[in-house]
Amino acid sequence: MILRSLEQIIHYLSLIFVNNLALKTKDLNIRLTMKKVSQSAKSYSNNGTKLSQKKISVYFTKGISNSSTMNSTIEINAVNRETPRKRKISKDTDLTRVKIAKCDNISDACSIKSIHQTPRKQRLAIGNKDNVIDIFNSSGKNNDTDMAINETISEDIFITEYDLKENIGTNEYISTTCKSNKKQIMEKKALLQEIQPDNHLIKENKTDHMKQSVFGDKKHEGIHSEIESFFTDDFKDCFEEEWCLNTSQINFNSLQRCKIIDVQREYNSILLTVNQEDCGTSDTTVRCSGFWKDAQVQKDDIVVIQARKENNQWIIDNSSGFLIVQPDALISGTTVSGALFCKRKAVLSEKFRKMESLPPFMGDSTPLVIGSLVHELLQTAIRRNISEVSDITMLMNSILQTTDTCSLLYASKISLETCRQQILPYVPKIREFIQHYLKDKTQQGISNIKNNFKGRIAQIRDIEENIWLPKLGLKGKIDISAEVKVNCKQKIMPLEIKTGKPSFSLEHRAQVILYIMMMSLTGQDTDTGLLLYLRENNIQEINSSHPEKRDLILLRNSLASYFVPKSSEKLSNLTSKSDLQMLDLPEPINHHNACSKCTYNTLCCMYLSKDSSIQLSETNPLVELGKKILDKYKPSHIDYVLHWISLLQMEESSQSSNNVTRYLWTLSPEKREAKKTCICNLKVIGKVTDCDTKYRHTFVRSNLDTQFSNINIPYMEFSDNEYVLVSTNTRINLSAGFIAQRKEDSITLILERDVTKYNINEFFHIDKYSSSSLFSGNLANVGGLMSDSEICEKLRDIVIDKKPACFEKGLPYPIIKASARILQNLNKIQQRAVLMAISAKEYLLIKGMPGTGKTQTLVALVEVLHKLGHSVLITSHTNSAVDNILLKLLHKDIDFLRLGSSTHPSLRHKSEAYATANCNTPSNLETVYSSKNIIGVTCYGAHHALLGRRTFDVCIVDESTQVLQPTVLRPLYSAKKFILVGDPDQLPPIIKNKLARKLGADESLFARLDSENNTIKLTKQYRMNKSIMYLANKLTYNDMLEAGDTSIENATFVTPSKEVLTKEEEWIQKALSSDISDSIIVLNTGCTNKLKENYNLSEKGYLDSDEVNSNIWEAVIVSKLVKTFLKVNAKLENIGIIAPFRAHVSLLKKVVAEDIEINTVDQYQGRDKEIIIYSCAKSITNFSDIREDLEVLGDHRRLTVAITRAKHKLIVVADKRTISQYSAFKKLFYLIENKNIIDLDNSYNGFCWKNLLRIL
Repeated sequence: MILRSLEQIIHYLSLIFVNNLALKTKDLNIRLTMKKVSQSAKSYSNNGTKLSQKKISVYFTKGISNSSTMNSTIEINAVNRETPRKRKISKDTDLTRVKIAKCDNISDACSIKSIHQTPRKQRLAIGNKDNVIDIFNSSGKNNDTDMAINETISEDIFITEYDLKENIGTNEYISTTCKSNKKQIMEKKALLQEIQPDNHLIKENKTDHMKQSVFGDKKHEGIHSEIESFFTDDFKDCFEEEWCLNTSQINFNSLQRCKIIDVQREYNSILLTVNQEDCGTSDTTVRCSGFWKDAQVQKDDIVVIQARKENNQWIIDNSSGFLIVQPDALISGTTVSGALFCKRKAVLSEKFRKMESLPPFMGDSTPLVIGSLVHELLQTAIRRNISEVSDITMLMNSILQTTDTCSLLYASKISLETCRQQILPYVPKIREFIQHYLKDKTQQGISNIKNNFKGRIAQIRDIEENIWLPKLGLKGKIDISAEVKVNCKQKIMPLEIKTGKPSFSLEHRAQVILYIMMMSLTGQDTDTGLLLYLRENNIQEINSSHPEKRDLILLRNSLASYFVPKSSEKLSNLTSKSDLQMLDLPEPINHHNACSKCTYNTLCCMYLSKDSSIQLSETNPLVELGKKILDKYKPSHIDYVLHWISLLQMEESSQSSNNVTRYLWTLSPEKREAKKTCICNLKVIGKVTDCDTKYRHTFVRSNLDTQFSNINIPYMEFSDNEYVLVSTNTRINLSAGFIAQRKEDSITLILERDVTKYNINEFFHIDKYSSSSLFSGNLANVGGLMSDSEICEKLRDIVIDKKPACFEKGLPYPIIKASARILQNLNKIQQRAVLMAISAKEYLLIKGMPGTGKTQTLVALVEVLHKLGHSVLITSHTNSAVDNILLKLLHKDIDFLRLGSSTHPSLRHKSEAYATANCNTPSNLETVYSSKNIIGVTCYGAHHALLGRRTFDVCIVDESTQVLQPTVLRPLYSAKKFILVGDPDQLPPIIKNKLARKLGADESLFARLDSENNTIKLTKQYRMNKSIMYLANKLTYNDMLEAGDTSIENATFVTPSKEVLTKEEEWIQKALSSDISDSIIVLNTGCTNKLKENYNLSEKGYLDSDEVNSNIWEAVIVSKLVKTFLKVNAKLENIGIIAPFRAHVSLLKKVVAEDIEINTVDQYQGRDKEIIIYSCAKSITNFSDIREDLEVLGDHRRLTVAITRAKHKLIVVADKRTISQYSAFKKLFYLIENKNIIDLDNSYNGFCWKNLLRIL
């Protein structure tokens, strides 16, 4: 739309309201911060005529300097358009600004030299305050936005806006042109006065209150409608929720995120009542008919809607509009297009996507690998502007020698030469494609292909562009984003590369159409795409019609319900195993050949056998195929797998409520940082360095005048090697990578892409990522049990049927002889455990009670196995447990390889990265991997390619009682036999879902198999003195624990400075007594919940915290104990403080203020200290609120861990009456002598709260 007159421009600019305009200048470098300002839409009657009223708001990005690109947004609204439409000014429009002094004669201002230093076709200026004019110079490049201005402006225009004084109206609003005379100036002033009367001030100087402006002249209504028409394009931005305006109703002409308030289902439609809560909009109704009438929606669902208005009602039907359900579930374009053939397989392959990496399921992946490498070769050749066969061949050889390629070929069992021979035929095709389409050198081979694309590629915008689009609930990586010339026009297109035979199949076309939809909603002029089959250089332009887009969104919606975890509320009514819900799956297809070859046919048939709602016809191939497949398995095997899949689903539903990924598009960066999930407003410093196929970036804080101006990085919950996402204000997940280094004022990431290439002037934000890979890995592990292979059959017998452990009747003499020297340093029980592990045929359980030398026994076992030439896989739940064993092997000069990135610094020379640094072929890699007989990796890292290629003689799983059954299965797939080590009386696997826990999700494989036949117990302990050991025996271990020797049995806390202790209060002297009979002390605080009535701590900020899960009164007691311990010369490293809740841990760290290890019970597993202080925190008056079976304090195993961390002294700080409501603690207090329970009452034993609180 072309604006026809200068008056229209003046009218338009006169409505721009600027709030919070901050200018800081240094020479010509000015930073502008502008916040959005809007007025409420209003209509009123003048002489009986209802008038149309417009409003305009302006956005400008922060931190714009001279000669920088500005992204601005202009909004306009009228009574008949309830929600403002948005348009984003093209990023090719260069805007600069210059500060000039106000001149008495406005015409003189136009000739100031500084304005004309940079010639432009036109200049727009907005003046602010009474001595500053801000000049915005627009380059007038050839784009839609500028064309609309260029064709109406023949000379420079200046609109100045001054802060208005009281009783000063629009007389101070002056417009002029460089060549205007005074008469023209007065005419413009008159026009402004006519449009904006003096009695309707835009802004008053004394306040920022914005008053309404009313336009009552009908002769300007045409101008209003033309401006409105000009700005009716959708504003392409992902952060709509943060930018919506307070209007009466929602405008669904563009995609709008809403919440469903009500659903009414009618015969041929559904009526949705929705609103936008954060925007203050009123409820709006949308009628969905046609294919949309069956949408699976309900009250409180979040949806995205685009509709048309007809007869004053918003309509979605077959011909227009979209309804996106569950938009926060971002489904990949590949998954959606793949579902066109079989939705059931699409769902199963996404949920169980790691199953194909399990040894029994590893098939021939050569076509996929070759296709991936050809993609990389073409993309890299384009990026580096390589177009000759010789150069492309050299590039191919270079790519084949990279670390990533070697690992890929090793995992796929493809030799380098085989790979090279299969890629070589694509080299001339790549040259031909680049010459023809990028170099504009016609290649006859391409020109002769019928229906081939006739245009040219003018520029490559991006390669592997990553798009996350919650507006459509889609995500994808676009092979190439290209600026294409076709029919004398230029536009942006996605280019999808395929390396197979040309088919232009429905699935391939759908993938391109989805990318077209995504790119068009990221502000790019995209309405078609390109589909390239590189093998023969067949390339066609793919158009997208509304019916195709509609059907793909409908398909995407149908998948979303299967990928979104069920809410905890829906699962709350389940009470028993029989109530567990099956995995929701779409109906199967009828295709014998495809179903018989499908990787997931066993899972598919298992669910079909349990799903009474699906009745297959007798001719369906799955009827016969299902019987053939399922006859191989016992019903108990099927039930076990389905049961665990249901438990994992339940746990996923609890985890999904804490999913922080959706914050990326629902919260601003500042709000995300407040939630400790983001580090916002960063910029890249220094040069981005290329690290093989990754890019090393260093980020620092931008110096912003906001609450986030601190240059130090607020790391909060972030840690080294954590996987994170990098975004900007306009793009979600620009790139992903790992935290390489954290410093006080900078953070370094290794990213997949160079994020500075296209985003030089934008601020970056680093966000945490909630990955679903752990859940998909666990589902794959348990689903993999149903493979028709020898290893899976053996695991089904052991894991599901609980087959008893079997042992060799006797060990050969050479083995006994080889073991003798190694075993001589172990006690008799430990020696027996090692020999039983060697003689076990399939598996053994070693129960390592507290302090019984479990790690020492395992190191000896590995040493013996190594001497016998056996290969050993060492794994555990945590990196620290794996490293703990490997560090001890390091001192014994035993070679090993540590897989994974999170390793102990002392083991870096044993890491995979170090060992494979010089490997440039898959054979080199295989040589390195095969040369190591001992491998260390966590259970979660066991999906590594090495474990897919090798089968180990023995797998040792330390801390196995903390590992979920499905998680521990992965390393077991790669071993002939396994040794599980742990203590079922200590910490179980962590399960957040209470119902899943109740139904057995926290049962470890160790606990499942634990029996007299299968388990050997280590009972001789070398940690606790006899008083603490007595407590552990009576509380948990049934007198099985015995002291290793008398020195350990009688050891006690030693106080070198006893005379210092005599000067302390009596309660302190008793608590710190070094008598062995006083090794266990309980300090009973009484009900601290009542103390806040007598002591005001609010002014110190300590009562604003979580009062249920933290306790300031106990914290000051702990602080007093620590200070006194230090007075009597106890060492900091010998003192440990344990708390049940993280909130209390945080409070203790704040109050104690000493360099002492303070942590939760879970974090102290496997650790010990001479002195342990256990602060229980909880103190309440209403005991009916206690749910022992669901609370941390009610877990007997956690109490066992806490008390057995202490060697010589254990002090429990608690409100005894509250804590006694838990049966484990009640038993604990019963076992402790009354003399060792000290009541902390004022004026008793010298105790005084008032004196104690001075610590604060």
